[in-house]
Amino acid sequence: MGKILLLICCVVLFSCTTNKLVKDFDEQTIPESAAGLEEFNINEDEDNSLIKFKNAHAKLVYADNLIKLGDYTQAIRIYQEIYDDEKYKSDQRDDALYKLGNTYESVLYENNDIEKAVYYYELLIEVFPLSDKRWDAYERSQILRLRLEEREIYKTNNSTE
Repeated sequence: MGKILLLICCVVLFSCTTNKLVKDFDEQTIPESAAGLEEFNINEDEDNSLIKFKNAHAKLVYADNLIKLGDYTQAIRIYQEIYDDEKYKSDQRDDALYKLGNTYESVLYENNDIEKAVYYYELLIEVFPLSDKRWDAYERSQILRLRLEEREIYKTNNSTE
């Protein structure tokens, strides 16, 4: 029974790869920017909110993947682009702000800046008071403020010795 099941799985997998039902990730190339992809462009005259929703969602996912690949600069640019464009839904724009805060807070980002992270978290709270990310942003901003205060205390104590 096990051999038959294995044989069926092999046949299905072989037919999927032969008929291009399984993507060959080695052959795919990553575009420089999500904004550069044709399907990400929005016609300014078009008032189709579903297309705009999908566009912002695709850009957010793309920027998240850039973060995983270590391209923080490009991801920050895309997050900023989403936040700045008021045509996108507020839950996408607040997500972009939250991710900007996360990115600037990340110790993996060589240009991390806790003050900028706090700025983006507080901007999210101010601009999107009904956001479901508001509490997380508030919590993160308070933790980072404490961290900044601790740094100042540490600097002050070490400079007086």
